[in-house]
Amino acid sequence: MRIGLCGAQGTGKSTLSKALAKELGLPLIEEQARIAAKLFGITRPSRDIKVRPELGRLFEVQCLILQLQSEERYKQGFVSDRTVIDIAVYWSKWLAYTTPAVMNRFIYELCKHRAKTYDMVLYLAPEIPLEDDEFRSTNPEYQAELDFWVRAMLKICNPPVLFRVTGTLEERISQILSLIKYYQ
Repeated sequence: MRIGLCGAQGTGKSTLSKALAKELGLPLIEEQARIAAKLFGITRPSRDIKVRPELGRLFEVQCLILQLQSEERYKQGFVSDRTVIDIAVYWSKWLAYTTPAVMNRFIYELCKHRAKTYDMVLYLAPEIPLEDDEFRSTNPEYQAELDFWVRAMLKICNPPVLFRVTGTLEERISQILSLIKYYQ
């Protein structure tokens, strides 16, 4: 299965994706933004991209390239900490207003098309306390705004199978395993 986790920052995607990949015996695609950030010397994207949109475009394009490459590497199945849908969200939030329309349409159409290739997209709403990992923002208002964008982009991209998972890590894993049994 090709499973992608989608949601605002700080919703437990990394913890869940690692546990789920282990449970299912599937390769894990870790959050590519952290890899791209190292390449560009970005320490906190929500701050660094805001003040340097040209850097933000390069960073988000690199995130998209890394995500697509990782998904292609594991065509037979994976659990991904993020999806192309998340990349479209961050593009919308930080870059759309300074980017030519043709480029914006290209990014959105690519992400919308690619969202159809996931067997299952799992949406995680903000329900756990934000932790400062010195990479993501700890502002709950920013998280709520990103959650709004994620929900809107999920409607636009309309992945074939979309579920909201909630609760503790164990409850989330149980919900997902039940969903997988149902769809197999």
